[in-house]
This record gives sequence, structure tokens and C-alpha cells, in this order.
Amino acid sequence: MQHRLKSLLHRLKLSPEHLRAGWVGKWLGKHGVNPDLWSFQRGPVARAMVAGLLPATSPLLGLHHILAVILAVILRANVPTAVVVQTANNPLTIPVYYTMAYHVGELALGRPTKYEGGIPEKMRKLDQTVGLRAKLRVLAGEFAMVVVPLTVGCSIIGVVVSAAGYGLIYAIWPAEGKEK
Repeated sequence: MQHRLKSLLHRLKLSPEHLRAGWVGKWLGKHGVNPDLWSFQRGPVARAMVAGLLPATSPLLGLHHILAVILAVILRANVPTAVVVQTANNPLTIPVYYTMAYHVGELALGRPTKYEGGIPEKMRKLDQTVGLRAKLRVLAGEFAMVVVPLTVGCSIIGVVVSAAGYGLIYAIWPAEGKEK
């Protein structure tokens, strides 16, 4: 199976050789030749769960792939696995996940949830505000009320889910002779 996977990566020009020769290899430098970045052994794959799930749970939409690759290089994790795993948070799961993360953040901060049913009042307040600067101040205030609990909730969930993914790989993957 590992031979077929290497063959597929080579045909898709995602093999270590192709990546080292291109701009990714130049960007990664000596880190791009680390065999753990391309190894499908238990250690690198377990670390890839962390490298993929942590960015997947962050509120930084649009940066998940980039963060997964950077974390994979730092953690010496399997890069393809980290990139695939980070897609756990996708357009179908984002509304549910971010709502849950917001509520977890509110609970962690010891604050009652403030957005239950308050959106029509907030929209009326925005409509009654005169001037573009005043409207932007209202929006910035509302944004700040959401960003802090969302970030806290995403961080808590990210650490828990990443640790669970790491532990799951070690629990279900049989040990190899030469573990890294």
C-alpha cells in the first residue's frame, strides 16, 4: 500500500522529489528533506493529526492549509496527512463548529451568551446610527464581542481535538520496529 501511495504522490507531482525541486522546496530549505515530513509511520502521522487539527479549529479562515504545512514542518509531521486532516473543518461544518466554539468560549470566560435572540435589536441599533464612522464603530464593537469568546473556544476545542487525534493514532496504529 505504501508503494502505491508513493506512486500516486509522484504522479500528482506531490512526491518529496518534486516538492524539493520546486518553490516549496526552496521555501522549506533543509526542512523539506526531513524524511518524517513524507513518512507514513505512526509517529509522523500522529504528529500530523496535531498539525492538521489545530489549524482546522482556528478562526483564521483561509489560512488553514498554510498553517497546517508550517506546523507539520515544525513538528516533523507528515505533510500530506496534515493538509488532508485540516479539512475536517469545511464549509459544511463551519456554521455548527463556530457556533459551538463561541458558546464554549463564553462558558470558559464565565460570561452568559449574549447573542441569543439579540440580533434584531442590534440590526435596529445599526440602522438608527447615523454616519459611516459611527456605523463602523458599532460593527467593531459587536465584532469584538464575538471575536474573544470565539478565539478562546476555538483554542480550547483545538487543543482537545488535536490531543485526541494524536492519542487515537497511537491507540489504533500498531507499533513499528523503529519508532521516531
